[in-house]
Amino acid sequence: MKSFAPALVVLGIAACSSDPGPFVPYVPEPGSPESVAYDNGITRYLGEVPVVHSYPGNARTKIHEFSVDDGPQCLRGSEFRAITRAGSRSELLIFLQGGGACWSDFCFAITTAPPDMPETDLLKLDPANPFETYDLLYVPYCDASLFAGDADIDDDGDGTADRIHHGLANLSAGLTAGYDEFPRPSRIVLVGSSGGGFGTILAVFLVRYVYPDVPIVVVNDAGVGVAHPEDPAFVRDLIAEWGAGDFVPDDCADCIADGNVTRLVRYALDRDPEVRVAALTSEYDFVISNVFLKVPAEAFRASVIAATDEVHAAHPDRYHRFLWPGDAHTATLGALSAFVGVDVAGVEIPQEALEGLGNIRLESIHTVTTRGVLLAPWMRAFVDGRLDEAPDLVADPGPLPPWAQ
Repeated sequence: MKSFAPALVVLGIAACSSDPGPFVPYVPEPGSPESVAYDNGITRYLGEVPVVHSYPGNARTKIHEFSVDDGPQCLRGSEFRAITRAGSRSELLIFLQGGGACWSDFCFAITTAPPDMPETDLLKLDPANPFETYDLLYVPYCDASLFAGDADIDDDGDGTADRIHHGLANLSAGLTAGYDEFPRPSRIVLVGSSGGGFGTILAVFLVRYVYPDVPIVVVNDAGVGVAHPEDPAFVRDLIAEWGAGDFVPDDCADCIADGNVTRLVRYALDRDPEVRVAALTSEYDFVISNVFLKVPAEAFRASVIAATDEVHAAHPDRYHRFLWPGDAHTATLGALSAFVGVDVAGVEIPQEALEGLGNIRLESIHTVTTRGVLLAPWMRAFVDGRLDEAPDLVADPGPLPPWAQ
């Protein structure tokens, strides 16, 4: 066990009190699912960052702001905030926003938190939204380190940090605020899109610690965990640069050895019987394959199939895929504005990526299909545990998109 001592360690209070109150860090039972996060020290910010201001937003939302002096902040130093909305049921939807990534060789990222919750397929107040009645915690993505970073990086050597990768602090602040609003959900649906999809792979360990014994259904949209199987050093170096090494458990030495992070998904499923995962992606996802990974479309599809086959074979009843034809990026957002919001100045796009922006297409849960199955009812069935109505679906290889020919 890594050396780690939270400021307040109270065994069982968060889970047992009749009036839970604010989240209180606790010592989990050794070997329990919630001990994974604790043993690796990634719980260090939970319960430690207070909300400095909460106020009503639009459409029944509540905005929670944090001080940059306490740790949470966006990539270039602006304030981080989390957003909640009370529903009419006991289930809780935690949504991790997407928005690129940034490292020493490349930066295509959203660097500010939106002022309020965007209207996306899974967030809007709309009867067509299968989660409209859920309690909701929206966690913006503005750290460019997949909600996992814990590093300040001075790129130009002037003594001032140019990149503030505080994803772990941001995620922890959001989860703490979410717990204060919704301490006792009967079920959690953890959804992440794009960078948030990758974020769910890591965040599930923290969510389990905050909410022990609550069933968790993960919906990973366009961030299933495939990276560079031909170059394992890419993932290893990226995790090191972001200061996110604590997310790789000591007893999972091979979790990133194949150049992907999909084995972290299997690790979570191996240790937590109350977790199920739905992995959503198009077969040739232009943004992931071409913009960020810079790998051929055919190689991307082959890697997705091989890596997710391994997880599905290990947990066929708890890991299902919805892989659809084409190259669209994401299916839970529905519109590009869900990424960028109103602050276009907060989007950093490298010149090399500008040329390909015309190839970016987003799908919707109400339109995307694979093997004749529409995603929205498939997702609803998977979340509800009706797995015969949400089978593992992998599309046959489709034609290469024009940009890949």
